Amino acid sequence: MSNTRFRPSDLGTSSGGGSKWLGFCPVGVLDWQDKSDQFDWADVYLVATLKVQDSQYPQEMKLAGSFDREPNGNIKTCTLLKRLYWLFDTIGFDGGPDVQGNMVDGDGNSIDLVNHLNINHVTDTLNPTTDYLAYIYKEQGRKDPTKTYTTVFPKLVPNTAEGKKDIEGYINFMKSKNLIKEVVEGAVPPTANGGITQTQDDSAPF
Repeated sequence: MSNTRFRPSDLGTSSGGGSKWLGFCPVGVLDWQDKSDQFDWADVYLVATLKVQDSQYPQEMKLAGSFDREPNGNIKTCTLLKRLYWLFDTIGFDGGPDVQGNMVDGDGNSIDLVNHLNINHVTDTLNPTTDYLAYIYKEQGRKDPTKTYTTVFPKLVPNTAEGKKDIEGYINFMKSKNLIKEVVEGAVPPTANGGITQTQDDSAPF
């Protein structure tokens, strides 16, 4: 009798329960975009297109916000700055914003951030690797609470046991502070007439 464990390939690797494309999922970055020019309030609006392991549909991770500034206009410690450096440290980018908020490389040279990331920090689209872990979940619509949307929390970690422990702890902390508005699987979103609203299919693009 064989003692080899039985694990079909279609089980996936997500640990969040429900769809195998929800929860803590291995991902790779296919593309970066800058949408800050579309929003007056945004100093940064990075959009990373993610390849999710075993899924044919990409997901978008959005990291957006404005810098907190000193009276002289220099940026200071804030949530946006912390999230940027969490991301940059994970993907191995040694640059970041200067004191005015302009992006520079590790040598202090001014750069087009998205162009630099697309050259140096993406996976091969023909043979993508999933070097990171992301947390993907269903979120209730803010403008229309009867709808739910697939959301990627703006934090990547290395696809390692240590990385998974890191992101699990952080996501649990964010949930404990009610900073992640996750829709519980099986819950029916509220509707104006009390009817049932169908949510998006897990396998469909959002």
